[in-house]
Amino acid sequence: MMKCKAITTFLLILGLTSPLSSLTAIASNLVSLESAGQSLSSEASAGETPTKTQIALAETSDTTPTQFWWLHGASVDQIKAKLEEGYRIIDLEVESTSPYRFSTAMVKNEGAYRKKWWWYYGITSETLKDKLSQHKARIIDLQVYRVNGKKRYAAVLVPNTGSEAKAWWYYTDLSFDDMMAKARDNNARIIDLDTYVVGGKRLFSAVMIRNTGADRKAWWVYSNKSPDFISSKLKENNARLIDIEKRGNNTFTVVMERSQGQAWWWYYGKSAAQVNQLWRQNGARIFDVEPYTVNGNKRFAVLMLNNSNALTTRIGRMLRNNTNGAVGLHLQRTNGQVLASLQSNRVFYPASTIKVLEHLHAMRAVASRNANLDTTTLRVYPNRADSCSDNHAGQNFNTETLREALRNMMESSNNQSTNAIQELFGNGDADSGRTAINQTARNVVGMSNNTAINHKFACGGPNNNPANKLTLADIALLYQQVATNSNVIDSNRRTTFYQLMLGKTDGLFNSIESVIDEEASKIGVTGADLQSFKSQIEMAYKDGNIGSSHVSIAGWIELPFKNRSQIVPHQYTYGTFVDEATQNSVKLGSVTAELLREEIRAALKTF
Repeated sequence: MMKCKAITTFLLILGLTSPLSSLTAIASNLVSLESAGQSLSSEASAGETPTKTQIALAETSDTTPTQFWWLHGASVDQIKAKLEEGYRIIDLEVESTSPYRFSTAMVKNEGAYRKKWWWYYGITSETLKDKLSQHKARIIDLQVYRVNGKKRYAAVLVPNTGSEAKAWWYYTDLSFDDMMAKARDNNARIIDLDTYVVGGKRLFSAVMIRNTGADRKAWWVYSNKSPDFISSKLKENNARLIDIEKRGNNTFTVVMERSQGQAWWWYYGKSAAQVNQLWRQNGARIFDVEPYTVNGNKRFAVLMLNNSNALTTRIGRMLRNNTNGAVGLHLQRTNGQVLASLQSNRVFYPASTIKVLEHLHAMRAVASRNANLDTTTLRVYPNRADSCSDNHAGQNFNTETLREALRNMMESSNNQSTNAIQELFGNGDADSGRTAINQTARNVVGMSNNTAINHKFACGGPNNNPANKLTLADIALLYQQVATNSNVIDSNRRTTFYQLMLGKTDGLFNSIESVIDEEASKIGVTGADLQSFKSQIEMAYKDGNIGSSHVSIAGWIELPFKNRSQIVPHQYTYGTFVDEATQNSVKLGSVTAELLREEIRAALKTF
C-alpha cells in the first residue's frame, strides 16, 4: 500500500457466506504467549493440514513445511537473485518507484508449492491484460500505484488452467461499496485487496475467485478497523486473516476467511528484527507482509502460517503457551535424521547444560593418557567467590580426583568442581583451559562458533560479556559424535562418559517413564515385556538453569526396537530450552519427555 491517508469513517462489511542496508533475507528450512500490545495470534489448539481438495490457494493456506524467504527494501536485482535460487513470489509490495524497492514473501517453488508463475511491475493496464491472456493466467497478488500521475500495476500471476482453473475477477479504483457489490454480483470472495488514495479519494483494488466448490468459504472484509476490533471478529467468526493492509493511525483493512484449523499468527507494528524473531519462535512462514512507517521508523504488519511438522508443532505449542521467553527444541536420530526442530540454531544461554563439553574434553584427555580419572587431582575451591577468582593465593581448597570432579559436575552440577576442571586443563589458568575446551568443540566435534564456554560457572551467568553460549544443533552434534564416532571418544571411554552423567535414576527418566507407561497401556504392553523394554533403555543427559529465565536440557537416549526376537536399538539426541524469560511455567522435563513420545510409541509397538 502506498500514499494512503488516514480517514475517520469506519466501515464494516460482512462478506457473503530501503536501500540495501534495509534488506532482510532470512531462510527457513522447516519445520504462545505473545508480547503484549502490538502482537496478536491465533494458534489452533488442534487441527490438521487441509487436504489438497480443501486448499484453494496453497500460498495462503497450506502448512506443508517448506523453505521460505522474505525481503524488504529490496531492489529488483536482489529479488531476482532469490528467484534464481528457486523461490517464487507469493506477496509483493511496492515500497518506492524511484528507485524501485519492494517488500516480498516467497516460497521455494517445489513440492506442494510448485507451479509456473510470473511477476511484473511498472506495467500498464493493457500490458497486464496482455500478460494474463498470453499465459492463460490469473492474479494472486495485485498492487495499483501511480508514477508521475500515471496508473501502474505490480502483479504476481499463476496459471489458470487444468486443476488450477478458477472463475475469477480483478478490479481497480473502486469504492469500498462498489468492490463489495462486485463480489456479491459474481458470487465471489476476495483473496487479495489493496487500498490507496487518488485525488483525496479512498479507492480499492481486489482480486476475487468464485466462492463455490472446493474454493467455497465463509469470508469477511473489515475496513479501517483497530487491532482489538479485528481480534474480536477473528474470534467471533472462527476465522484467520489472509490479507492485511495499513489504513490510518493504527487501523487496518483486512480480509479474513473461516479457519480450517491451521496454526497461524498476525502481528503489526513490528521491526524487521522482531519479525524474524517471531517467525523463528513460531516455526512459521510469512505469506503476507505490509511495510509502513511510524514516526519515521519502518514497521511491518505480517501474516504467518505454521511451517513445522506435526511433532515440532505440538511441542512448540507446549513451550510457547507457557512462557514469554524464546523457546527451542530438537530431536534427531544419531544417523542424522532430524525428527523435530524449532530454533535449533538460535544461540541461548545454556547454564549448566554446556558442562558436557568440559566432560568430553576431560574424557578425551583420559583416552590420550594426558589425565587419569583416579590419579589426576584437582584443587576445588568450595567458596563461590574464591572459585570465581583467578588468583587463589591464601584460599582454602579441597582435593578431588578427576573422576570425583566429573561426577560432581555432571550429576550434582557442582560449579566449583566445574571451574576447577577449567583450571586443570589450563595448567592453573581457567581462561587457557576454556580455550582448549572450545578448541575441542570446534576442531574435534565440529561445533559452530555459536557455542563456547567463555566464563566460569556461578560467576555472573548471562551478565558476562561474552557469556557462555550454545545451540541445540551444536549440542545434538556433540551427543551424536560421542555415540557414533570413535575418533571423538572410543567405546570404552564412551561407557564411562555416560556413567558419570545423569541417566535412568534421575529426574528426566521419571517423566520419560510416565510417557512409556501411558503408551504401553494404550498398546497393551504389560508385565515382563514392559519391564524388558524399560530395562533396555540407555540414556545420559545434562540440564541447567538460571532460575526460570534460562532453562535447558540436552542428552542422548537409546530405545530398544524388536526385529522378531532381536533387539535393534535406535539412538537419539534431544534438547529443549527456554531463554530470556520473565514469565515461565514450562515443566521442561515433561516437555522433553513429550518430545520422545512418538518414538517411544513406535518402539513399544515392536514388543
